[in-house]
Amino acid sequence: MAVCLATVMLAASISAASIWAASSYIEHAARQNVYEQITDIPYREVGLVLGTSPNITGGQNQFFSARIAAASELYKAGKIGHIIVSGSNPSRYYNEPIVMKRDLVELGVPADKITADYAGLRTLDSIVRADKVLGQQSFTVISQRFHAIRAVFLGMSYGLDVIAFCARDPSDQPYFRINLREYGARFKALLDVWVLDTQPRYLGAPIDIHSDPAATKTEIRKQQ
Repeated sequence: MAVCLATVMLAASISAASIWAASSYIEHAARQNVYEQITDIPYREVGLVLGTSPNITGGQNQFFSARIAAASELYKAGKIGHIIVSGSNPSRYYNEPIVMKRDLVELGVPADKITADYAGLRTLDSIVRADKVLGQQSFTVISQRFHAIRAVFLGMSYGLDVIAFCARDPSDQPYFRINLREYGARFKALLDVWVLDTQPRYLGAPIDIHSDPAATKTEIRKQQ
């Protein structure tokens, strides 16, 4: 019994150490391309806003609203010239990109400067589709820092010129749980690019984001 317990504890320790090492590696690899001050970030033609649920129990998701505000600020400061909003749309009742675009327009970003990618089912999908479908090899990711680090790492792993701008962190969130989940997500990111060669669920024909902002939705419907 004691031997079994010791074996379990050893395996758990090794797993925890591996997950921590993966997170530390990604942090070290990507942090130099992540910016927190709008005055410091270089210009990129396109910004990529990573999706999350617009609403949570009790009201609007502050992670979501902070990403939208950050994208608007970048555009108005002349740090990006076009915005891709990438998220999931599993049903007509839940559609992240539509809400993201609506909120950006309400903040003064022209609608024709926003392209909705409806197949950003996860961070890897959003990053890879920005390249393989939407034709962008150089862009600015917009999300909270913990997420932006992982997104930049994924972009670098696929040979892309990716930087990130950090949206504001909400002050009322349970960060212990968020950070714990992020450790697992970073470990999975390493597996995706180093072991599994994970690909987006949907790809499709290339789309010119400057000519047809609605084309991605049509393309996804063709594949379903």
